[in-house]
Amino acid sequence: MKLFGSAPGKEREFSDLRKYVNDFEITETTDQNGKKKKTVIYKGTWTTLKEASSRTFCKLWAALVLSIGLTVMYIRIMLITHLTSGQFTVMIPLLAGLFPVLYLMMGALALPFRGRPMRRDQYMHSFIRVSRSCTAVIVCVILAQIAALIFRISGQNWEYFREDWLYTGFSLAVILVAAGTIFLLRSVDLIERENRES
Repeated sequence: MKLFGSAPGKEREFSDLRKYVNDFEITETTDQNGKKKKTVIYKGTWTTLKEASSRTFCKLWAALVLSIGLTVMYIRIMLITHLTSGQFTVMIPLLAGLFPVLYLMMGALALPFRGRPMRRDQYMHSFIRVSRSCTAVIVCVILAQIAALIFRISGQNWEYFREDWLYTGFSLAVILVAAGTIFLLRSVDLIERENRES
């Protein structure tokens, strides 16, 4: 199953409600007292771990730890006062990257640590969200580095102080950790099965 692929047979839409509404069905039942009760039944596909082994769960926990580490390092990047830290063109990509970092943590916390089957929306909000957020973080950090390089070239300022090296080092670490998280989740084998109740 492709990690970055969309669910088959479903059109990509912006609203979560519209995107997953066809996966659910509302049924009306009558209880013992004669009262009508509405129940929501999931009719979509289920995504499960192909092998619920300790190795698989170690990968999931490692992805969570890497996501936490990436978040801490990204915040540290924002707090470093380096030569180009006050430049608008450098800060815009870094500020934009805060949103993927937030989504990264939300997705990492939603991974199936107990091995339970995931609905399509749960799969998209865990595995896919983490991978896409990591990709977005990498893009934001690279754009910030390119902007900093352009600033140095235009100002012909090649002095590197301790904070400049820290900024560059943390940026490289964030890129490596984000890429590592993507590859780690891609190594988790998943299977998709049809809903028996559908």
